[in-house]
Amino acid sequence: MTNRREFLQTTAAITGSLILPTSLFATPPSNFHFIHVESLNSFRVPNPVSWSLQNAHQPILERAADGLGKLTPNDADRIISLVTRRCSLNLLEVHERRVHIQFWGTNGQADLKPFFKDHGLARPEIEVVLKDRKKETVTTLTGDSFLYGVPIAADFPLELFQEKWTSRFVNESDDHHAAPSTNSGFAWNGIEDGLIPWAALKSAWRHGASGVCQNCSGETLLVNFGLRQVGVFNRASCFDSVCGRCGRLFEDSVEDVSGWIVANLDEGVRPDAEMVWGKRLKLEAIS
Repeated sequence: MTNRREFLQTTAAITGSLILPTSLFATPPSNFHFIHVESLNSFRVPNPVSWSLQNAHQPILERAADGLGKLTPNDADRIISLVTRRCSLNLLEVHERRVHIQFWGTNGQADLKPFFKDHGLARPEIEVVLKDRKKETVTTLTGDSFLYGVPIAADFPLELFQEKWTSRFVNESDDHHAAPSTNSGFAWNGIEDGLIPWAALKSAWRHGASGVCQNCSGETLLVNFGLRQVGVFNRASCFDSVCGRCGRLFEDSVEDVSGWIVANLDEGVRPDAEMVWGKRLKLEAIS
């Protein structure tokens, strides 16, 4: 139990610390969390300094045990530095609109996306202050920097894709026109190289080719599929989907692209050729 004298001593020792101000003993005490870098397991602690000293014998702190045995609550900053360096732990202090994070080096920073999602912190109004204890450098970001996926390009015609998805069961005069911003690595007769006709996208949508947003758990909209050229000799499958709610694009891959085409594209809208080194190579009938 920390008495008043120890409280004042510890508070004085950490004055000026970016992550460990006097709120170290703030209420509620559950605003501190440790995250293990490899497992991403997180757990709350009422006071990271006293918790580290009291649990130095536990396996998770084993690598810092000798050093912790030589320190006292007055060494708050050294304790946190030691634990983040030796034990692959990140320390988070979570406030209503701010999160402070300490970690050791680039390789010692945990993937914070799961934590931010679970705690509703991946929002633009949340200020995130990261302190690299190895270099003693500070970076300030916003909570939405920890969303899954990448931001949808500003010029991407999301509303047009959403309108077309709404009419996926309706035959429209422009269904055999190219959908903008697509890049499939395949080709259709009468369509510009690489672009996907609306009819093919509509077929995929009707067959349920969609996913679940990793951020808001809503349904995503498939906006591109195929095989892209990567490097001089290789190609890789590309399946892009977007979430209109959180404004993110997700890139995925499929091992058997031909199988996916058979399962999701009606015979009349399957590609006629594939693009190899900028040239069309006719595809044999996919079945």
